[in-house]
Amino acid sequence: MKVIILICMLSVFAISSEIKSIQYDGLIRMSNLIANEISGLKIGENLDYKKVNDAILAFYKQDYFDDIYVDFNDGVLTFHFTEKPSISNIEIKGYGSETETQEIEKLIGIKKGDTYDVYKEKYAKQVIINALEEKGLYGSIVEIDSVRIEDSVSLIFNVNKGENIIIRKAVYEGATIDKDDLESLSANKERHSWLGWLPWWSSGELKAKELEYDNLRIQDVYMRKGYLDAIISTPLVSADFTNYNAILMYKIIEGKRYKVSGVEIRKNDDVEDIFPIEDLNDLVDIKEDEYFNIESVRKDIEVIKSHIMDKGYAYARIAPDLDKNEEEEKVKVIYSIDIGKKVTINDVVITGNTVSADRIIRREMLIAPGDTYSITDIRKSENALRRSGFFDKVTISEIRTGEDSMNLLVEVQEGRTGEVMFGLGYGSYDKLMINATLRERNLFGTGINVQLYVNWSKYTQLYNIGLTNPRILDSAYSASINLYKSYFDNYDYIENTTGFNFSVGRNLTDTLSVNLTYELAKTHISDFTDMYNEIFYSQYFPRQGILKSALTPGIYFDNTDDYYFPKNGAILQASSEFAGLGGDADYIKLYGKAGFYYYLKNIIDFDLILRYKAQVGAIFGDTMDMNNGYKGVPITNTFYMGGIGTVRGYTTYSLTPRDRNGLRIGGNYIFANSVEVSYGLLEAINMRVSAFFDYGMIGVKRFDEIARMSWGLALEWVSPIGPLVFVFPFAINPQEGDDISRFEFTMGTRF
Repeated sequence: MKVIILICMLSVFAISSEIKSIQYDGLIRMSNLIANEISGLKIGENLDYKKVNDAILAFYKQDYFDDIYVDFNDGVLTFHFTEKPSISNIEIKGYGSETETQEIEKLIGIKKGDTYDVYKEKYAKQVIINALEEKGLYGSIVEIDSVRIEDSVSLIFNVNKGENIIIRKAVYEGATIDKDDLESLSANKERHSWLGWLPWWSSGELKAKELEYDNLRIQDVYMRKGYLDAIISTPLVSADFTNYNAILMYKIIEGKRYKVSGVEIRKNDDVEDIFPIEDLNDLVDIKEDEYFNIESVRKDIEVIKSHIMDKGYAYARIAPDLDKNEEEEKVKVIYSIDIGKKVTINDVVITGNTVSADRIIRREMLIAPGDTYSITDIRKSENALRRSGFFDKVTISEIRTGEDSMNLLVEVQEGRTGEVMFGLGYGSYDKLMINATLRERNLFGTGINVQLYVNWSKYTQLYNIGLTNPRILDSAYSASINLYKSYFDNYDYIENTTGFNFSVGRNLTDTLSVNLTYELAKTHISDFTDMYNEIFYSQYFPRQGILKSALTPGIYFDNTDDYYFPKNGAILQASSEFAGLGGDADYIKLYGKAGFYYYLKNIIDFDLILRYKAQVGAIFGDTMDMNNGYKGVPITNTFYMGGIGTVRGYTTYSLTPRDRNGLRIGGNYIFANSVEVSYGLLEAINMRVSAFFDYGMIGVKRFDEIARMSWGLALEWVSPIGPLVFVFPFAINPQEGDDISRFEFTMGTRF
């Protein structure tokens, strides 16, 4: 109103008043030059109330001002401004973790330095409430403290989180299918009685944002069971806000259940010539006279499409169709195939490799410029890059450049390949154990692995320095060399070993390699316990020490999908050590190791990895003693069991056969295996928790002379300093004399 009166007063003098000067009073954030441009008024022109009014409105639109008024005296036009205060600080309390708070701050629409506006404040408040409701928290209260400090405002949003609405009952009217099956794909489901607090049972928390999709998910369940005509209503939620309990209701018309009458593949002439109908039919999984399952259709499409794409037809299309016979309750599945043109790779573009040289990435690629497109080779290339351990993230994208060509974009995110690691452990025998590793798996981005390793405890000391080139001159050949020195108090004697090994290998495929290792080592035995005199223990060990010269061929297979946390695939290795190429040791040692991984989320909607690991070994040769001229199997090279890698819960190497005098002589046969289930605890920081069961056997003449079991929990974390494993094992039915370990800790291992 104030502005309108002033404008009317100005209009009285507008006929003959000339603007001699324009001034701005109270202007802080805006320069006079900018103000002149916004007003549009010029010195020397006659005062026009409409232009002045337009100028005031233009200033208001800048959103900087609470109030504007104008006066005109002696040819001087003066704009008087009252600026809005600026926001000097924004704080959100009680919303969640620091990360969650930072995320919501990006969404509220105001930031430090903005002008304060009550409407912005209300909008920000509503954004916070909506975000909490998306998380399932209803009835949340957000109170705002606006603290005025001179010409600025500090905003504090105090969040009082609401409650989760719990679906106590879900009603599926008209359904004959079991409720657990109906809810198997749904985001919203009935709380699983008192077990709802467990992560693998339904908590019943309402997820309002997912409600609009849940009826489609339920329909998909029906499609998997042959109900092609099923109609699922939109969900109805009846919530009681006095106790935050709710009932979820659907109305379902199931319709008829169809069986498969047959499968027909329709294709153009090119498909007939390149892909015989018989070959394509062999790929189909759907069986006649079985109930229709939409998942089988999806799998068939994926298998057929992959088969065609592996021949170079990257743009192949497969359109499914269903020919229903309602009277007979039968359905014919039809796949129409259009293969398009054969595609070649125009270029492979690499990005994100700030450390690793391009060639380190290209040598793992099974497909290169000029090659015919193959989806399998692309997937294998992705897995090979992940298995290298050099990258935290690998993505290969396809960029279409024409009907018969494409580029591949390889995007990588450099991982943590340099590791300075420290490990701690405690056992009833070894007491405090410390290990340290200085390791770089990708030296200067060349892919070369260097390592300095130290393992120290009261009874065990190991020093190792090694160098490995997994791809010599980017070829399929590898080489490594290790120098080591060890000290080991083997309960009954002290063992000092110095040696080296040299290995060469070759990659046969992207997942299979072979290697050949030569090792030369000298071992000295000393300081037996008081219960053994020199005459007794000298029967096993020559005074000049034991020289071992051995050749070991091996084979290694790895098709897992990640270096640290494999979810699917297997790691298999086997070796045969032939000792006796000179020296004192003379034996053959066969050893095999396996690890199998399966991501249970493939079949259940839960982040669980199932692991099975096993190892088996056998040594053939006579035990070394003075009766055969100190030739044979040194008891320092036999198998010992216990600790991480075999049976957790028992001190490292403490489980072993003994001779008639009680000397620990190791076993000629060993078998150890474990079953583990790993749960994704905190995906954002690569932390998991696993439960395990270990069982192992060891013996001199047969496997089962000594058998032990254990179970426990382990915390697995790829931390900023490297992978860590905290193990809390429990020995099952330990025998008298067993050395028990209650806690074990290691770093730098694959899980």
